[in-house]
Amino acid sequence: MDALTLDQFSVFLTVANEGSFAAAARRLNRAQSAITYTIQKLEEQSGVALFDRSSYRPVLTEAGRALLPRAKQILDDVDSYRRLVRDITNGLEASLTLAIDAYVPSDVLLPVLVAFGRTFPSVELRVRVEPLATVIATLRERLADLGLLIEYTRLPEELGRSVLGRVELVPVAAPIHPLARIAGPCDERQLRGHTQLVLGAGDDVTSGCDDFLQSLHRWHVNNLETIRELILAGIGWGCLPRSKVSRDLEHGTLVELRLERWDGADQMSEFPLVLAYHRKGPLGHAAQWLLQQFKPKT
Repeated sequence: MDALTLDQFSVFLTVANEGSFAAAARRLNRAQSAITYTIQKLEEQSGVALFDRSSYRPVLTEAGRALLPRAKQILDDVDSYRRLVRDITNGLEASLTLAIDAYVPSDVLLPVLVAFGRTFPSVELRVRVEPLATVIATLRERLADLGLLIEYTRLPEELGRSVLGRVELVPVAAPIHPLARIAGPCDERQLRGHTQLVLGAGDDVTSGCDDFLQSLHRWHVNNLETIRELILAGIGWGCLPRSKVSRDLEHGTLVELRLERWDGADQMSEFPLVLAYHRKGPLGHAAQWLLQQFKPKT
């Protein structure tokens, strides 16, 4: 069995597909005797007969029918290996890491990742969902190839960026929360007097609303969905992407807080959604493809 070769499997598959040794010889541009010899050696090394030769045309035996799909799978795997080697040699990454700001709307991300899986089935994709400060740190330290993030503040100079669109954050609270019961706009004093739920572990708090205002009492949570659930429970208020809470606002399970002033305006700003990357070091084929796919279509 140790002497089995890919050529034997290829001849085995060709004879089965063509229906005869002579047809297989023509397909492979070989002498029929060479085809017959190759099948005989494969049968000897396998210890089973693959074809019944008692009739005019060779017919697969029961063992041949069972082993043919395995031989085909081996040949397909080798072809996949060769294609992957060729792709890597030509610049395709074996793996790619995408760091994502937790505030990025999923409807922006999912369609592109579905297409990525179909286009680059051999590339191992690592997706890291992190607070903004961690996303920026992984890009600066070259631990991620690309970062999809909301740009609340100017990015470091070593990071390049491509603007994909804009994301709106809204301050929300549950209907039972005292802030939701205020008849007029909430002022800064009223907001500061209630627990604010913010994304991050404490030192890495970088949500857009925290750049402009921080309550005196804050809960730090590293998962955006958990923040939403805590706000729904009436524990505090917080800022979430409008796309994340649109159904809650529509159904009345959350209330958008009216603001007297927010960074000099009566509402929160929209923030650029960007795809960032380190300027040093070329991007591979898969990363360049992602960069093009995320760009807004004109």
